[in-house]
Amino acid sequence: MDILSDIFHHGLIVDDIAAAMAQIGVASGTEWSEVRAFDPLPVWTPEAGRGEARLKVAYARSGPLRLELVEAMPGTPYDSLRAIDRSHIGVWVDNVGDGVEHLCAQGWRLLVAGASPRHRHGSMAYLVRDGGPVIELVGRELRPMMEAWWATRF
Repeated sequence: MDILSDIFHHGLIVDDIAAAMAQIGVASGTEWSEVRAFDPLPVWTPEAGRGEARLKVAYARSGPLRLELVEAMPGTPYDSLRAIDRSHIGVWVDNVGDGVEHLCAQGWRLLVAGASPRHRHGSMAYLVRDGGPVIELVGRELRPMMEAWWATRF
């Protein structure tokens, strides 16, 4: 299984999504999708089990490798990502649960997932090995929704 064969975004956790969009947009001419709030976003972590994150997310409209900006409220499971690295690589996978099992068998560690192992980690999971980089596995079933989102304008 070549996990990195279908990279589609480079994500950055930012403190202020509007400021980051403005700064990056001015510097690079990047056009942004609409900002979507996930408040709350149900998540699961190995340490705490079920929990919630509160996020605002936007993507660069141009691809194929898109910049993703994530404003994560402090005090949520996304703090574990921020503590390791504010950036991550997002990859499409056919099955998030299979991808998590494959990477964990190679020494990767699960940080945050969309659901518990019983539910095969849902549609997304963040993993890390040896302190970085962080990889986000995203279920390919989300691709039509994501493509529609990328077509929106801020």
